[in-house]
Amino acid sequence: MEDLRMVKQKKSIVLMARVLVLALLIGVFASVPSEQTFAAANKALRSKVVFNGDKESDEAWMNNNYVMQAGYKKASKIKKNMKMSAKVYVPAAALKMNGDTVHVDAWIGLENSKNGNYVGDIRTKYTVMLIKDGKKMRVALWDPAKEKECKPGKTASYKKSGKYYVITINDMPLENVVYKDEQTSKINTKTKYNLGQGIGVIGTCSRTSGYVYVDDLKISRVTTQKITFNKKDYKWYSGWHLDKNYSLRVITIK
Repeated sequence: MEDLRMVKQKKSIVLMARVLVLALLIGVFASVPSEQTFAAANKALRSKVVFNGDKESDEAWMNNNYVMQAGYKKASKIKKNMKMSAKVYVPAAALKMNGDTVHVDAWIGLENSKNGNYVGDIRTKYTVMLIKDGKKMRVALWDPAKEKECKPGKTASYKKSGKYYVITINDMPLENVVYKDEQTSKINTKTKYNLGQGIGVIGTCSRTSGYVYVDDLKISRVTTQKITFNKKDYKWYSGWHLDKNYSLRVITIK
């Protein structure tokens, strides 16, 4: 299939792009003051996106990447074998042509709760892909360690809702290492961290201008906190696109 061939051909480019994205996110996460709060609005965290229609060039993975992050109110300890969940709304207009794909990466960011220092990221084991495959849509996982596509099982699903496809990530397993500057370290289970949950959306798809929404954030096995954006249940939020911070809003999905 066209999308899978493209991913395989450019796997080194994809990995390098994601490495650069996550490295730049260090500054984004670390720059958010721990005590800063924002006024809550209605339903979900929204980002304006412009997918430029480029599916082939080396720059497509960076130019069409949008990052959205939100911080949990209370500090928490972490442990091995954590899982995370989220809902991501992407414009249906982006997935019109055969091979159009939206890729969703996810991670949690760690900040020392005592001194506010950035500690690193814990990444999910898979990337979720929503693919236009002929006349049908399908969801799949990409395993970067094995460099192959996997069946999603109950970990990822999608449905059509109005002018959006809603991608549901359900208990996606996280890796058991912490990344910082592309170095890895063991998970420290004794320290409390300020937790931020991040979603990166990359569109190698039809040219589209619209909105992406993120909602229902949850990290399983370490905290009972959830971020639904219906109430003031988050501490901060931030966005990133290319080499600069990007304006987000908490607003009703429409």
